[in-house]
Amino acid sequence: MFMAANWVTVRRYCARSFLTAVVTFAAVSTRAEGELQSIELGRCALENGEEILDCQVSFRVYGKRNEEASNIVLMPSWHNGDSKALFDYGYLGPGGIVDTHHYQVIAIDSFGNGVSSSPSNSRQVPFPEFTIRDMVNAQHRLLLEELGLEHIHAVVGASMGGHQVYEWMMMHPEFASHFVPIEASPWPTFYDYVKERGWMTALDSPLDSPQEIARVTDVISAMDTLLFWTPDYVNRELDEGTFESRFDAMRRHRSKERLIDRASQTRALLSHDIRRNREDFAKRLSQLHHISALAVVFESDMTVIPGPNLELAEALGFEVINISGDCGHFGPNPECYQSDVASHVNEFLKQGNQRHLLRRSLQFDGVSREYFVYVPDGHGDTPLPVVMGLHGLGSTATGFATSYDLNAHAKKNGYIIVYPQGSHFQGVIGDDSTVEPYLISTWNDETSNFTPTEAGPHCTDDRLKYPCPPDCGSCNHCAWTSCNDDSGFLLQVLDEVTREFNTDASRYYIVGNSNGGGMAMRLGCDHPKRFAAIGVSIYQMPPGHTCGPASGLPMLHLYGEKDDGVGHDGTATSDGWIYTSAAKNTQDWAGAMNCGNEIETWRTAISEANGLICSAYTNCPNSGQEVASCMDPEAGHEWRGQRITQISASCVTAAQQESLPGQPLCPQPEASDQRWGMDLFWQFFQRYQRLP
Repeated sequence: MFMAANWVTVRRYCARSFLTAVVTFAAVSTRAEGELQSIELGRCALENGEEILDCQVSFRVYGKRNEEASNIVLMPSWHNGDSKALFDYGYLGPGGIVDTHHYQVIAIDSFGNGVSSSPSNSRQVPFPEFTIRDMVNAQHRLLLEELGLEHIHAVVGASMGGHQVYEWMMMHPEFASHFVPIEASPWPTFYDYVKERGWMTALDSPLDSPQEIARVTDVISAMDTLLFWTPDYVNRELDEGTFESRFDAMRRHRSKERLIDRASQTRALLSHDIRRNREDFAKRLSQLHHISALAVVFESDMTVIPGPNLELAEALGFEVINISGDCGHFGPNPECYQSDVASHVNEFLKQGNQRHLLRRSLQFDGVSREYFVYVPDGHGDTPLPVVMGLHGLGSTATGFATSYDLNAHAKKNGYIIVYPQGSHFQGVIGDDSTVEPYLISTWNDETSNFTPTEAGPHCTDDRLKYPCPPDCGSCNHCAWTSCNDDSGFLLQVLDEVTREFNTDASRYYIVGNSNGGGMAMRLGCDHPKRFAAIGVSIYQMPPGHTCGPASGLPMLHLYGEKDDGVGHDGTATSDGWIYTSAAKNTQDWAGAMNCGNEIETWRTAISEANGLICSAYTNCPNSGQEVASCMDPEAGHEWRGQRITQISASCVTAAQQESLPGQPLCPQPEASDQRWGMDLFWQFFQRYQRLP
């Protein structure tokens, strides 16, 4: 049992239901901000087979939870620290490393800190040895079983708190959207072992007299001073008084209780290694490529060596911020580089993978146009493939990226993805004059505005009215797309990307959705030698405008059987719009490539697993090239296998907020292993390189 008084204890009941847990969290959240609270977990099983009896975890809550409970951040305490210190030193709070203006932070006291279960406050003698994983297990129980939380926004921690973040990543990767270890390490170096062995040599002393306690305190204080800061920092900043008075100011943990608690946490540091007892560690890492993580390290840190962070980041593709300066391990403190750390961390928590979405602009035909580029981390000097992603009608470039979670796919599979923005204006589809204008964005695929043809009209007389883009001046009855030279713009974007980034020019691909699919086909038909393959989702050309590449360019076409926006059978939709049938659209593409007329059943593991009905022209002059078409019986006018329906495709990320200020800000997409739409295209793309 705990011996300290005036703690708020929320007792655990064996038959607690999920509803009770939710009510408990509501009660916890309404207590005074920063009030110390503790929850009794009963027995906490440990890795070594022992148990902590009367196991309690203490915590404080700062900031307000939003209505969706989507802004909750967990912060474990550091080595020898407590939950209050996280607030006192600006690691959380208004404007802190985790800004409580935006997030509700649950600051947790780790085992062995003298607040949660520790040798100094437990009647259990001897107190059992615990590990970093044991700390995480108890925290997970607290959040899930006691507070009713099944998912949180992030886990953020510094020093030993960051070690816990790395174990959270390994043990519960889907429990949080983001992970931020600061001045931490996923595994030890030999230097770390020597440092912790030195600490333990002192801490394992008997501590049976005031003199022995004072001696151990001196040894630990001397080691801490040598490890926490650089020599320049110590000599410059700790410059008041005699040498003895300065050293006395460094003496911490002067009591036996503090020293035995510190020893318990130091033993946990000695065993910390996310690779430990995990068979086939490389396979485990391969399952984490979707992880959203940011590590912050300090170049001069002599307490936790930055190197292992860089190794893991290269394997998983996340970013490591390396901050220079001579503050050493105290780099995140307010007197050092806390403002820099806070800027990086809060930007990451806000945008996650979207933070790497680079905005670029160029002048084309006298008009400023923009595009966005996502470059995955961790690939060094390796030239990367490029996918150009073209959004549909009414979407934004960054909304397309977010609502289909394409950056996560690019990160996992190691390619650059480029999102150009189509021409846009404010308008209304239909005749309702009471509706406020909204964003209309389109691509000029050089077909939709040039109807009817001998093959028939693009729309019926009573079709749903689309507004005429201002850049067109005037439009015919069935016209609705931009009149800008979008082919020229997109080719210039491709040239700019080739110049700026390290790309593999033999592996340039396009994936286009809806109107973006029409634009993808236009580029493929007119400039086939620029690309290795294209993917088209839920679009066919208007009647009389089907086309194909003069040279070989494989295409995969995906359409929905229930699509009433772009009908797949050549008949008018309920809104009066007419498109070429999916069968003829694919046939004409294959015909332009001089493929044979034979069509075969086409199967992949993804198509089979998701009930797609696919066929392909496989007898093409360039061996191995195919023109494939897949019908999704469950899909309407949507890329079903990739779309996140809860996120509007017309939202913008922070990278596009300035250019489209009226659009809502995109939320961060949740990680999911259930999306297969881009996998279908990417597996097709990977088979092809551009012909010489």
